[in-house]
Amino acid sequence: MRDYLVKYARHNNFSNVSFDEAAEYLVDLQQWKIPYRVDNHRYVAKMTCRGFVVDNAGPFD
Repeated sequence: MRDYLVKYARHNNFSNVSFDEAAEYLVDLQQWKIPYRVDNHRYVAKMTCRGFVVDNAGPFD
């Protein structure tokens, strides 16, 4: 899943992506919630099991 998120971030011109928190599976939505950081800003992406980004919220500081 993280490979899909790295590809998504690079496509949107984010320079470096780091994962400092664990991903969480949301059973009721059948989606992955993946927190990540880009340039010291925290984002949270929700992705389907096939790797499609459904929601990308942030930055949170």
